[in-house]
Amino acid sequence: MLILLFLVTVVVQEAPIPPCIQRTSQGALQIALEVEDRAPRSAVIRVSMDDVKLQVKAPARQGEANSELLELMSKVLRVPAANLSLLRGWSNRSKLLMVQQMQPHEAYKLLQDAATQH
Repeated sequence: MLILLFLVTVVVQEAPIPPCIQRTSQGALQIALEVEDRAPRSAVIRVSMDDVKLQVKAPARQGEANSELLELMSKVLRVPAANLSLLRGWSNRSKLLMVQQMQPHEAYKLLQDAATQH
């Protein structure tokens, strides 16, 4: 009896990481965000080339929306809140999220997964 075994090699090509997710020269991951406050619920809405759009329930006053944003991103990216910091962006709605100890492709996949669950 002749048994033939075929090995199939599948080349898995990772999707290119959008420019909104970049590694900084200090080794942190920088993610450009567009944040909408006072939303019905907190969620990742989409990941585009320019930014990751998020909604938070809290209003943008006295840091409430920023706190909720950090809590949401800690859950989505599965990192401790201590690994996250938030910088001001180029407009009221834009922010730069700095993430320690995470690879760009890992963040991209987790953000995409969260956006599809929206």
